[in-house]
Amino acid sequence: MSQLNYVLTLFISHVIQSLPFLLLGIIVSSGLLAFVDEHQIVTKLPRNRILGAIFGSSLGMILPVGQYGNIPVTRRLLLQGVSLPVCVSFLIAAPTINPFVIAMSWTILANHPRLMFLRILGAWLIGVIMGLIFSAYPNKPPSETENIAPLAIYSTLLQSGTLLLASETSQPLHRAGSLIYEYQDALTLPKSLPRRLYLFADNLIREFLELGSILIVGCGIAATIQAFLPEEQLLQWGQTPVTQILVMSVFASVLSVGSLWNPYFINPLNSTFIYGSNLAFLLLSSLIDLKTIALLFITLRPKIAIYLLILATQLILLLCFAINFYFS
Repeated sequence: MSQLNYVLTLFISHVIQSLPFLLLGIIVSSGLLAFVDEHQIVTKLPRNRILGAIFGSSLGMILPVGQYGNIPVTRRLLLQGVSLPVCVSFLIAAPTINPFVIAMSWTILANHPRLMFLRILGAWLIGVIMGLIFSAYPNKPPSETENIAPLAIYSTLLQSGTLLLASETSQPLHRAGSLIYEYQDALTLPKSLPRRLYLFADNLIREFLELGSILIVGCGIAATIQAFLPEEQLLQWGQTPVTQILVMSVFASVLSVGSLWNPYFINPLNSTFIYGSNLAFLLLSSLIDLKTIALLFITLRPKIAIYLLILATQLILLLCFAINFYFS
């Protein structure tokens, strides 16, 4: 019974830590859908690959939705036709490159400014590199979506469906695909404020139910695995630069503490683990924790999610191995 109570406590803590950020991201996503003309977004953002990747990797400072919230915002940007370098670099870097995480890192890691600097610079650079890599991906709509209205721009990176069934009741808006809306009477945003508010609320509820349910499942899986994780044995095993990075990679995935709170975990380890190992935990826990993986696989196509996770993980590990062997 005590073990069950421990799992339940961990589950509740995971939900409390992650659900508000997902809700914030969905609010921003719904606002972009209901109140921002997609053509204005596309024309004002850089189309050049390099500039787009740099801008997207820094976009978290303007849209500080944090981890979990970056996923619905990225989906909305893709659906509105924003270029792949901007979207992918934002998806990778936003959990770290935002004012809240930077402020928290400065507070907790004040005695280790080098580690804090490496965390921010590493996340930003990896976001830029990932944006440039995915800029070569052909993002042409598949043939089965050719009948979708021009307003509903469809990205081949995204899942084509949704877990929720569309409402059959009569309404001025109806769904087509994964949270894509077609207007029955116009291909522009509704001009009246009530209809925009209706679109905002409808999308917010649907997206929160869809992504929130997946996040809660991820919280349950993370809490269950964490309860049985032999943390002390793993920490004792991490005696070399290689094993330390491997141990911290396991912790980053299983503990799922989130990008805002992960400095608390590595703060006691700064005296025993070298910089590259702690950096691996800081960077990987913003990308490959179980809750983020669950959201990525329900939002992106499985092949794209796998490519993204493998490539980003390889870049992070290469950076951390280089720091451990050459700069520690």
